[in-house]
Amino acid sequence: MSFPALLLLHLAAPAPSAPVPADTARPDRARWYVPTHLLAHTAGGQGLAAVGTGWTVSRDRLALEVLAGYLPKKFSITPVGVFTAKVTYAPWQLGLGGTPWHVRPLALGGFVSYSASRGISLSRGSKYEEGYYWWSSRTRVGAFVGGSAGRTFGLTKRGTARSATAYYELGTNDLYLVSWMTNKGGLPLRSILTLGFGVRLHIW
Repeated sequence: MSFPALLLLHLAAPAPSAPVPADTARPDRARWYVPTHLLAHTAGGQGLAAVGTGWTVSRDRLALEVLAGYLPKKFSITPVGVFTAKVTYAPWQLGLGGTPWHVRPLALGGFVSYSASRGISLSRGSKYEEGYYWWSSRTRVGAFVGGSAGRTFGLTKRGTARSATAYYELGTNDLYLVSWMTNKGGLPLRSILTLGFGVRLHIW
């Protein structure tokens, strides 16, 4: 075969595809039900110590979380297991001068908690007639405000930021709020507030 013919065949042949660099590969598409983060929490009506997991949506502005906590007898009339479901909305994230640090100055949220302990019901005794206690001894509904600060550490397989964030929550619940409203002047506002702290880890 002549040289011009070989040259034409070479030019017509498709070029081999170059491998895609690892840092530009498309992120894994995670299943919707796989949690996005882990968290550890203390106080705030969710147990002395609690751990849980959660999901973030809406560009990490909205967090849906479930926790299991424990309150020792030292801090209650009986040992209590506390199970909590909560939602947190943080509309703004502010970077700190091009560093990997960031803050979310405002968070609004609500929660429902269930306290599991046979001793809670027994502690009420039988000296009052049925219906005397209008509130549930096990279920609490509440709301809180808070904020957080954290640091990012690259990207997860999903393509989202891997980060560690510390947060606080200042809140109250239905029983505390009704007690304060029906005893104005008798209860200072600070007596119905709870304060909790925690850490969120976005690692996958």
